[in-house]
Amino acid sequence: MAENDIVRSIRKKITTEVAIAFVLGLVLGLFVLGWWLWPVKWTNADLSDLRASHKENHMQLIADSYALTGNSELARARLQQLKAPGEKDTDLSTALAALVRSRLDAGKADEAMRVQGLLSAASLPPVPTPQPATGQPTAAARSPLLRIVGIVFFLLLLGAGVALLLGQLQKRPAVRRRSPTAAEPSFEPILEAEREVTASPVSEGFVGHFETTYSVGDEGYDASYSLESPTGEFLGDCGISALEDILAGEPDKVVAFELWLFDKDDVRTETKILLSEGAFADEAVRESLASKGELIRAEEGQIIILETANLRMDAKISELEYDSAANSAFARLSTVLDVLHR
Repeated sequence: MAENDIVRSIRKKITTEVAIAFVLGLVLGLFVLGWWLWPVKWTNADLSDLRASHKENHMQLIADSYALTGNSELARARLQQLKAPGEKDTDLSTALAALVRSRLDAGKADEAMRVQGLLSAASLPPVPTPQPATGQPTAAARSPLLRIVGIVFFLLLLGAGVALLLGQLQKRPAVRRRSPTAAEPSFEPILEAEREVTASPVSEGFVGHFETTYSVGDEGYDASYSLESPTGEFLGDCGISALEDILAGEPDKVVAFELWLFDKDDVRTETKILLSEGAFADEAVRESLASKGELIRAEEGQIIILETANLRMDAKISELEYDSAANSAFARLSTVLDVLHR
C-alpha cells in the first residue's frame, strides 16, 4: 500500500506541465538571468585580465609615460604586468607591433612613434615571423564553439532525463497487498478471486471494468488499476483505498474509503470519500476528511461519478455490510468500477 501511495503521489505532482516548467525555469535562470540580466561582474582584477582593447590603451599610456620620463626599467615592469598566465615576452612584442600598425592606420603617427620607442627600449624579443595557416582553429576560435557544443549536450541530457522519468511514471503500477502473518486468518484466496478484472467493450470509449471487495481484516486494502486505450496507450489510473482509522473508540476499524481517478492529461486527481453511516454522522470525522474530497455517505446500490478532463468513472456500491448495530465501521464493501474515455 505504501509503495502504491508513493507512486500515485509522484504521478499527481510530476506532470508534463511540471517537467516543462522545470526545463523552462532552468533555461531562463541559467541563460537569461545568469548570462544576460545579471552576469558575473569582476572587481579588483589584474591588468592581465583586461580585454584586448583596454590592454592597447594601457600600452599607449606606458609608451606616453616612457616618452616623458625615459625610465625603461619602469616601462618594462609595467609591460610585464599585462602578460596573462602562459604568455611570453614575444606576445608583448607582437601586441606592441600590432599597436604601432593600428596607430599608423588611424593616422596617429606621433602615438605610433612613442609605442615604437617603447618597443625598442623594453629589450623585448623580436616579433616572430607569422607561420603559414595550417587549417586548425585557434584556441580563441574553438572556445565559443566548445561552449555551444557543451550547452547543446547538456540540454540533450536534461531532455533525455525528463523523458525517462515520465516514461517510468507511466508504467503500469502493480497492486501490492500485505501478506497475512501466521497469527492472522488468510483472506487472500477469497479476495483475489473477488478482485478478478474483466474488460469487455460495453460501449464506445470503454477502457475498464473492475470488481473488488473489502472484508474485515483486510488492513492493507488498496485496489488500484491502470487504464489503457485499445492501442495500449497509458491513460491513467483508478482505484479505491481504505483510509486509516479516524473514528475514536473503534481501533482497527475502517470507516472511510477513498475513490480516486487519475488522468494523465489532467493536472489534478479526482477523489471522493465514502463514509460509513456512523462516520458521516460524526461532525469531527467529516471535518478531518473535508480537505481530501467530496464526502459521501455509502449506500448499497449507489453510483458515484468521478470525472476528469478525458475520463469518467462510475463507481457502484454493489454490496454493503456493517460490523455492528451502530453502523460505524464496514464489515464488507463491494464496488464495481466502470471507466470510459470521453
